[in-house]
Amino acid sequence: MGLFFRNNTNRTVYVAYGYLNFDCGPVTYANRGWYRIDPGQTRLVRSGDVGGRTYYFYAEDAFGRRWSGAYFTDVPQQAFHWCWNTGCTTCRNVGFRRFKVGAPRNNYTITLSASTSRSKSRTKSKSDAGRVELPTRGQTDQLVRKVRKALSPKQRALLEKRKRLRSRLKRKR
Repeated sequence: MGLFFRNNTNRTVYVAYGYLNFDCGPVTYANRGWYRIDPGQTRLVRSGDVGGRTYYFYAEDAFGRRWSGAYFTDVPQQAFHWCWNTGCTTCRNVGFRRFKVGAPRNNYTITLSASTSRSKSRTKSKSDAGRVELPTRGQTDQLVRKVRKALSPKQRALLEKRKRLRSRLKRKR
């Protein structure tokens, strides 16, 4: 029983994952890494029943292949197990992917393949719609929400221009 990661690539992958932990606050999630997973290997990272929960993960190989998402937190280079909002002066800020495991589920496997990764050039990029906050103590996973990026003056001007055009079109009708 547990949460597994399978490496279907031809390179060694390192994985970190996040899970609900009420001992952490104000963000009630912890994360743990790095798990080395060799090509073709499946590795248990969390034992026990995994069903009915939300998890997060980030993975990378030494050649720039990444499996990342919009849920950002700091991670160190060395092994770690700490609360989500812990950081350090030598940490990197990386985006984790969110996934839900339906209930009842004793085992769940995330398969890492080249087709499910993102290239090195894709980091917490301009193409992402925004960063995502994890829920704080007392909130449920349904309250995880996107946080809009601050708009540049040029973007604000374009939005205002669109609003004016829409209102003109409505008046003409």
